[in-house]
Amino acid sequence: MSPLPDDVALVAGHFARTLGADGWALTGTHEHGATRCFAADGLDDAMCAALLQVADRIEPGFGHHEPAPLWCDRLHASQAAALVIPVQRMPGHPCTFVNLVLHKPDEEARRGIESACLREWPSVAAYFRLWQSARVAQRRIDGVEAGLNLVAIGIVLLSGDGHIVFANDTARLLMDRHDGIREHRGQVQATDRADAAALSTAIGYVLSQSAAEKTDRMPLLTLRREQGPPLVTSFVCAPRSEMADEDGALLFFVDPGLDIHQLAEPVCKLFRLSRVETELACLLASGQTLAAAAESLHVKLGTARGYLKQVFVKTGSNRQVDLVRLIFSNLVRTSVHDNLRHR
Repeated sequence: MSPLPDDVALVAGHFARTLGADGWALTGTHEHGATRCFAADGLDDAMCAALLQVADRIEPGFGHHEPAPLWCDRLHASQAAALVIPVQRMPGHPCTFVNLVLHKPDEEARRGIESACLREWPSVAAYFRLWQSARVAQRRIDGVEAGLNLVAIGIVLLSGDGHIVFANDTARLLMDRHDGIREHRGQVQATDRADAAALSTAIGYVLSQSAAEKTDRMPLLTLRREQGPPLVTSFVCAPRSEMADEDGALLFFVDPGLDIHQLAEPVCKLFRLSRVETELACLLASGQTLAAAAESLHVKLGTARGYLKQVFVKTGSNRQVDLVRLIFSNLVRTSVHDNLRHR
């Protein structure tokens, strides 16, 4: 039996008692999944199994509309009957049924129960639709978090007052290691004292922007670490949702020490860079100078300058720092669509 919030069982139990039922069960089934019992009270395992069979028979003809309640007689070996009430289905949620079980109800009793059901059901149905909506939303949140935890970029969501709402596994690892950033009293701080003020100012600036001031521009900041190249940090305002009326911010932390070729290749493809131009852009993004990049490519410095000019033309950049900014800004946008892992 699947775990069920106490308030759902409370509502179902109150509804069953109001209609004079001897027991109740909440069952459900996916279009391509097994039927299951979410919760039950006053019923034995055999009766619950019989109600699951009823759900199996009803489900194929149960779309997103709300069919009328129906009576099912002689459940299992007993003489009990069940009034099975389908809940209007929300896409992505199992078909759900409220089952009220009564022992040998006569016709008069059934008419009384049907009348009471007609009176009480609208408010109960509204509650169950909210419950379905909450379950679908939670599955969406769990899925998004699982996906973000596969991304090699550190991602942190901040609330309007600058506190961490969510941090994916990459960001948590950086903060736990004090690798350029750390968590202090629920907020993100730079581990280098010289960078702490700059990071705090940048976060404060993004959080202070109004909806009208928000743009697609994603400012960059580098944060020094004890070892390896600096973290490249980008900021963007988090859009407001229907459930949250306050502003927030998204922080992205890219470690150039990762496989920058794997990370930046999709970005370079967007700008139609050639293989050697992509290699040069990746070397520069990883912190190498143009001279060092030319040596890595086994070409003369003048040849590397020629490649860089072509990269500037294709990307619309004028300076190396602008090129690196462009790569990392677009890297944040494209990497969440790739299945990236740490080396």
